[in-house]
Amino acid sequence: MTTIVYRDGVMAADSGSWYGSAVHPWTRKVARGPDGSLYGAAGNAAECAAFMGWVDGGCLDAPPKAREIGPDDEARSSFTVLVAAPDGPLLLLTARGSEVYPGAPYMAIGAGAETAFGALYMGATAEQAIEATIMHGNGAVGPVQSVGRVGP
Repeated sequence: MTTIVYRDGVMAADSGSWYGSAVHPWTRKVARGPDGSLYGAAGNAAECAAFMGWVDGGCLDAPPKAREIGPDDEARSSFTVLVAAPDGPLLLLTARGSEVYPGAPYMAIGAGAETAFGALYMGATAEQAIEATIMHGNGAVGPVQSVGRVGP
């Protein structure tokens, strides 16, 4: 399970991943692109890793696309990416396209989003909101990882 949070130029995430019933705290879920955009990926671990590889490779060409999974009445993405561009609104990239959140001061996605939103509402930083999801059993596992924008 994953939680990704953005606030004030910082993208943060837990670092847990599951293989069957075993969990490990070493998965990378957030990255900074060459243009300063911040990315956080939640969902299928292999597909999220491929997306992070695209970011590491300089964001050349089109990004890897999420697949739709599940029955038609419950279709969902194999992964979802939260994007915070330096001068743009927050975006969610999914198998069905993108959702835009103009003016949103913060955002949370993933299994612990509800807990993270509560923490953010009360003034928590992105990292503190992830700590709250780890503390309160939302399937998030530490340590907290984060990336921030470069520059003013």
